Amino acid sequence: MSVNNTANWIYKKGEDDNIVLYSKISIYRNVDGIRFFHNMDKEDFKNTENILKSNIEKLNLNLSYKKLIELPSIDIRMLIENLTIPSNKNIVNASLFTNEDEDISLLINSNEHLEIQTISRGLELESCFNKAYEIESILDQQIDFAYDKKFGFLTSSPNIIGTAMMAEVCIAVPCLTWKTSDNIDYIISECNKKGLEVNVKNGLLNIRNNIMIGVTEKFILDTIIEKVKEISEKEKKIRNRIKKLDRVKAEDRIYRSNAILLSARSLKYRELINYSLWLRLGIYYEIIDNISLDTIYYMAFVGKNAHLKHLYEKSSYYRNVDEIRANVVRDILKQ
Repeated sequence: MSVNNTANWIYKKGEDDNIVLYSKISIYRNVDGIRFFHNMDKEDFKNTENILKSNIEKLNLNLSYKKLIELPSIDIRMLIENLTIPSNKNIVNASLFTNEDEDISLLINSNEHLEIQTISRGLELESCFNKAYEIESILDQQIDFAYDKKFGFLTSSPNIIGTAMMAEVCIAVPCLTWKTSDNIDYIISECNKKGLEVNVKNGLLNIRNNIMIGVTEKFILDTIIEKVKEISEKEKKIRNRIKKLDRVKAEDRIYRSNAILLSARSLKYRELINYSLWLRLGIYYEIIDNISLDTIYYMAFVGKNAHLKHLYEKSSYYRNVDEIRANVVRDILKQ
């Protein structure tokens, strides 16, 4: 972790990162001959830990190791907020390897025996896959992972059997959701036909593969990247159209968002994200020149609840986390 426990990867520029917030790959594996997670006993957890830990330590990736159960609960929540570990994980028997930037993490004994995750700012899905697959390939030479010739890699969760790989991209689409909500419905429908799951909330669009069996990793990557580029181009086209035909309304939203973030005394997280998306548009239009994308990424992560509570855990001045968030954002933007 770096500044105020945010992950370093958010400061590393990626392709098209004004619109594509991040790309993430998760590869799930289980050790052959050991029961799946929900049927494991103490001996199984111990054996899995020993096998995976000893081989991960040989990777020479300069990874730090921690038992999640030994961490304070607020540290766990910050790992979740940094997207280092998923929010739905069991931590009682889990351990975690991460590198300094937290763009590589290996989670042991949490729903699956092993989850290899790589994450990057911008549209860097292939790069994330290459890093994750390289790690998996080295481990696969030393460990027998549960595999069936017909079904592929076997997992405790039936919906990820097959490639046992989840690819996810998060995209900022404030103009598409503002001006063409019917276009969003069409995008969702077209993605569903390709076996992709799409969620849209607060101007952010998350897209990931919903099918892992009967397809290859390359097919998953190619399909998502194609759709992400298509969505990104649609967002850019409507941004440019708005700039020509409805510039005043767009600039009004941009400058209002900036003013609110600079003066708000109470701020919900969804409000922070919504206003930040308009600041991104201001940077895209080159009318906001005193705020960088790095700053917007930083606000989005340090503005989450656990990070704020960690910053102000000994303060009694603020009554709730929304007041803390508003104060932190004001301070960041005034620097």
